[in-house]
Amino acid sequence: MSQNDLMNRLQEFMENEARSCSMEPGCITPEYIYRMWGGAVPLKDIEEALAVIKKQ
Repeated sequence: MSQNDLMNRLQEFMENEARSCSMEPGCITPEYIYRMWGGAVPLKDIEEALAVIKKQ
């Protein structure tokens, strides 16, 4: 999965979490995403992509 694909998937995931009122976007951690995705994406990749998204 490319970093752009991962960033798009993360943004969509965060928007869906915010819409469902289950979690504020600022409270979503890389570990939470890793667990929700069942470990399918390496934690390091999630951390890096999330850092880029938060800078935007």
